[in-house]
Amino acid sequence: MAAALAMLFAYAGGARAAKSGKPSPVSIGAGPLSRDDFWALVDHSAIWRTDADAQMADLRASLNRLTPAQIVAFQGYFDEAMIGAYRWDLWGAAYVAKGGASDDGFEYFRSWLIAQGHSAYVKVLADPDGLAELAIPDADDDLEFESFAYVAGEVWSAKTGQAVTRMPGADGRSYPSQPVGEPFREDSAELAKRYPGLWKRFGSWF
Repeated sequence: MAAALAMLFAYAGGARAAKSGKPSPVSIGAGPLSRDDFWALVDHSAIWRTDADAQMADLRASLNRLTPAQIVAFQGYFDEAMIGAYRWDLWGAAYVAKGGASDDGFEYFRSWLIAQGHSAYVKVLADPDGLAELAIPDADDDLEFESFAYVAGEVWSAKTGQAVTRMPGADGRSYPSQPVGEPFREDSAELAKRYPGLWKRFGSWF
């Protein structure tokens, strides 16, 4: 119930923020930060997902209200979500939508996907071709959001006066040696068959 209320307040605050034109931070109660709390904070920031600077400002304002331990937990859940998206089928979807995706490009894409909010993250993981409904061709949106991955560390460092490298878990969680699932081949016919929705929208890249 508490988690549900936190998410409700997050959305309500976001609605007020959208009307005012200014980011409005989310308030999370004392105690350990839950996974639902993590997504409430991300979902609130995602109200500004068409404006990267505003989204970063919104998330930073919310994180500033947390304790250092809660910020560490936030980063842990973020890392968990990044690992959960470390899959070949998702990499193939990003490859089609972006017209190519290097190791770094796929990492920044996963950060972007998390920043779109929980429902988008869950939907695309369940059906990577569903990215076709989420990704909007735009010269200003390359489906990457590298800086979103660093904001928690930056806020933690400012709060504690310690270098980001001293943040617990700063060395990252252990990734599997390879993405999960069946690798995709950089073959137009195979990609068109595997990702029909994405190919219809973005196949002109190839």
